[in-house]
Amino acid sequence: MKIRKTLAILTAAAMTAAMTGCGNGDADGAIIGDNRTNTAVGALETLSVEGTVQTEAAPEKEYSEMVQRSFLSYGNDHRLNEKLEKAMNGEKITVAYLGGSITEGVGGTPDTCYAKLSYNYIAENFGKGDNVEYVNAGVSGTPSILGNLRVKKDVLDKNADIVFVEFAVNDGMDQLHKDSYESLIRTILKQENEPAVILLFTVTKTGHTCQPHMSEIGEYYGLPMISVPNAIQPEIEAGSMTWADYSDDEAHPNAEGHKLVAEFIEYWFETYKARNAVDQSVDIPIVPKFGNPYEDAFLAEIDYDNSNPDLQIGDTGSFALDSRSIADFKKGAWVYSGEGTEPLKLTVKGNSLFLVCKRNNSDSMGRFDVMINGNKAGTIDTNQKDGWGDPYAFQAIKWQGIKDMEVEIVPSEDSAGKTIEIYGIAFSQNESFM
Repeated sequence: MKIRKTLAILTAAAMTAAMTGCGNGDADGAIIGDNRTNTAVGALETLSVEGTVQTEAAPEKEYSEMVQRSFLSYGNDHRLNEKLEKAMNGEKITVAYLGGSITEGVGGTPDTCYAKLSYNYIAENFGKGDNVEYVNAGVSGTPSILGNLRVKKDVLDKNADIVFVEFAVNDGMDQLHKDSYESLIRTILKQENEPAVILLFTVTKTGHTCQPHMSEIGEYYGLPMISVPNAIQPEIEAGSMTWADYSDDEAHPNAEGHKLVAEFIEYWFETYKARNAVDQSVDIPIVPKFGNPYEDAFLAEIDYDNSNPDLQIGDTGSFALDSRSIADFKKGAWVYSGEGTEPLKLTVKGNSLFLVCKRNNSDSMGRFDVMINGNKAGTIDTNQKDGWGDPYAFQAIKWQGIKDMEVEIVPSEDSAGKTIEIYGIAFSQNESFM
């Protein structure tokens, strides 16, 4: 794959998008000054990614069209404009990226992944000095189920102002994933500092992507959206590029692929600047698109002090407090080391319960029963064929309303000599939802 600057290509693409995409909005309050122009040509002079991706076979017209296709939606840009104006005025803002291994940077490096490259662009084009801060909250192998549970500690507690969300290849298309993704989006949008949310959709070699239902959610909440599959799949089908130009495995962008994804994000911002209009603020819909049962979830880790009366951790039974860590969970775990069957006891008031456990494809991993109010809710087996030592959020129960739960986590008798590691205990409280 050939790497070279393509400012002229992107200039033409941004002009096209600007002319076709600015049918609504109010120019009053739009970003102005050195970083805001009335023409796409002027705006695109600020491009900063070091090199862009283009195949030898793809002529400039096809490449330009590919970049244009990545632009899925302006959404309502009121929140984004507020945050960028703050940055341009010298105020501090934080740009956060929440997702799986693609966001974490697999296939690239911490400095060459799409998140860092696009952050560099935002900081250079909208920041003053070092007032734009960077948070990469990507964790390999994790879907929005776990993303929703950890968003508070990894993103919201850092006062994120702009949040990119990327879970399109790690999620499934079932109701649990749809509800988790929408619960995550609503949780971010409801924050007092009103973060701007931008959705990024990626794709695997086999074509798996959750863009169809995620983009419905994005449209419902008026969110900016950027699509990798819309951009690259037609080029691959036409033979003007190959999957290997983008990725060295089944899903992760390679170094050049990360540059390409960053360029899609950069292109979105360039068309946004060329648009020179800002939407009015809109309220978050009261009724969800698919469902929001896990909105505002509460996650407890091993250092939890029982400060929330709706989650009380009692006798730990055959589970010992251990300092071991995994991925994003560095504080330790409740660990069963293969001896005894005494339960870890909890009291929970909520409509759901999740247990974040280490899973692995190994017979050394044990399983446990979840007893709720004296009844067996299910068995969780941490020996998973898809496991590779990653943290996984197992759903223990979901109710149609809030209930008081006496919970016992009981190691199974056949787990003698095996290991169970619990890194987080989470619940939500939503009385009614779709």
